[in-house]
Amino acid sequence: MHVAYVCADEGVPVFGTKGSSVHVQEIVRAWRKKGATVTLYCTRLGTDRPDDLADLDVVEVAAGRAEGPVRELALEDAAFALAARILHDGCELVYERYSLFSPVVSVVASVLGVPAVLEVNAPLIEEQARYRQLFDVERAESALGRNARAADVVACVSAPVVRWVHGRVPTARTVLTPNGVNVERIAARTGGRHHDGHLTVAFVGTLKPWHGVPELFQAVALANMREARSPGGPNRWAVKVIGDGPVRTTLEELATSLGLEAEFTGAVAPGSVPGLLHECDVAAAPYPVEEPGCDDYFSPLKVYEYMAAGMPIVATSVGQIPSILDHGRAGLLVPAGDPAAFAAALGVLAADPGLRDQLGTQAREQAERRFSWDGVLARITAALPAPRKVA
Repeated sequence: MHVAYVCADEGVPVFGTKGSSVHVQEIVRAWRKKGATVTLYCTRLGTDRPDDLADLDVVEVAAGRAEGPVRELALEDAAFALAARILHDGCELVYERYSLFSPVVSVVASVLGVPAVLEVNAPLIEEQARYRQLFDVERAESALGRNARAADVVACVSAPVVRWVHGRVPTARTVLTPNGVNVERIAARTGGRHHDGHLTVAFVGTLKPWHGVPELFQAVALANMREARSPGGPNRWAVKVIGDGPVRTTLEELATSLGLEAEFTGAVAPGSVPGLLHECDVAAAPYPVEEPGCDDYFSPLKVYEYMAAGMPIVATSVGQIPSILDHGRAGLLVPAGDPAAFAAALGVLAADPGLRDQLGTQAREQAERRFSWDGVLARITAALPAPRKVA
């Protein structure tokens, strides 16, 4: 089978370091593992192509440097150009990661008559309007409607995303497909303490306001204050921040003001993340309290990767996280917006190395048993209509 994989979102470099980049790469790997020939069509290539995807056929059409409303038209034009190229090359299935102005699924499915999958990872219309700029809402809504109606399967990463799609396109044929993890790419860490003088809590992700890193820093500072007062001497926490983003400078200043020992690695290739995690003792997913009227719609890749790496995890109990992590078995869940509770969980783990190892081992076991990209793709293809079902 020849699959045309499409990512027309310029915010997603397909060979990049972002979680969205990892998602693209892993779905491509899953298709190839299934025996498909894949051609990747994108508007932003990136510069961190993994060795195992060096032979992947890639077509890139950049949208140029226009700004404002003209930018949105340029993104649509670039996506139309990708669609034209797919029509020229041919395919037996088109699989598109949803982007705001792309018409690819609707064009290719109607012209070639092939099965079509639209993968929706976020309510992009609201995201764009809230955090960036969206000039032509009607054009964005029209593109979503055409693609969702044309797709045989609309794969949604969370229940809130399913609801969002149905709210805009009631007839969309949705299937719930939370994210996964590559347990072959990410090995489990060895147990035991990794530094004599301190413990290290890791955070992986793009440094943006909604990831809760300031709350993590506050929790670590509280944990260190409590440890300094406890009998038997200090057992301080350091922080390793794996990733980069627009609020890095602010976070560096906060770490300094709180007296934290904090390492910022900057952006790293996905293949380097497991090794950096293995240097740490605990991993954190400190998402903040959701704002009124907002669903926590994400399916957090970092949590799956922490599990595959065999890390004991402290995470806030928001969104989809409680459905991923079993409290007390694969990690510890704490209320969002409560640094004191987060600090208390760190204190529990600092005092009990056996519990750290137990949680890490059990997290890895659950990653192997419950979450895999092959399983994600299997759920998507199983939802295709029987006459078009992928073999």
